[in-house]
Amino acid sequence: MKGESLIDIESFLEKSLKNKIDFDDAIYLYNNFNTIDLLYLAFKIKNKINNKIKLCAIINAKSGKCPEDCIFCSQSIHNKCNIPIYPLKSKNEILEYAKTFDGIVERFSIVTSGKKINDDEFVKIVEAIELIKEETNLKVCCSLGLLDREKLKELKKLDVRLHNNLETSKNYFKNICSTHSYDDKVKVIKEAKKLGLEVCSGGIFGLGESAEERIKMAFELKELGVDSVPINILHPIEGTKAYQKIKNGEIKPISISDALKSIAIYKIILPYAEIRLAGGRIYNLRDFQSYALMALDGLMVGNYLTTKGRGLEDDLMMIRDFYNLMG
Repeated sequence: MKGESLIDIESFLEKSLKNKIDFDDAIYLYNNFNTIDLLYLAFKIKNKINNKIKLCAIINAKSGKCPEDCIFCSQSIHNKCNIPIYPLKSKNEILEYAKTFDGIVERFSIVTSGKKINDDEFVKIVEAIELIKEETNLKVCCSLGLLDREKLKELKKLDVRLHNNLETSKNYFKNICSTHSYDDKVKVIKEAKKLGLEVCSGGIFGLGESAEERIKMAFELKELGVDSVPINILHPIEGTKAYQKIKNGEIKPISISDALKSIAIYKIILPYAEIRLAGGRIYNLRDFQSYALMALDGLMVGNYLTTKGRGLEDDLMMIRDFYNLMG
């Protein structure tokens, strides 16, 4: 690391901790810092605030038959993917799966396919949430689509964190979905924040967007005041439009360097939000997953919606090794 890089890192460290990194700063950092220097800056920021990796896990509680046309999603009826399709799992099935993570992860999220769940499904999910809270020490999150105010109020009473990804920047959203809008998502997030819910919202890197669009999304999330930012990296699943676009050369897969730099820049822009890495890390980062820990506050473990995760013990060992190395 050159002397001038150290000076820049200290000045940007101070600016980030004051929550004053602006768009021009972020573009400058992304374009002028190498991957390791950017990760080092993110690591210093993380250490000043909270040097912990919080774990979370999810259950795909209702799979497939989604009417929305998101190009990346294997559960969309507009994509032709070989995935399990089933209705909402019972409260006891959800509880038993949640119990396998009790004492290991901090948060457990119930995720359902579709634009939004119906009233009967919501009642069953509330019952599952109550069971999890009674029988485990897990904090509960829910990703249930575009919920109305009344359902959000019920989740607030249950002290649930709402998950609703923006997926990409406002400007780029038209390239990934046409059946609902970016503004639909923002409306739900704003309503949730008004009601006092914690919100987990992030997106997917590698959908063909530029680094500038990824940075725009970070500032859009910052403006919304989200509490947690899950970062997924596109794992192209055969049968999805995203897979076909990559195969045809319309989308260039994101490089390991760009993925790591983007994760780091999110921590720099959003120093007080939990930056957590979720789907696609195994496929995209391969042997460099531990590098991402320098910029992360959280990690999703276990299986994802329709793809397999890494062995839990492998992830726990990676985190232990990281802290032994970094101190």
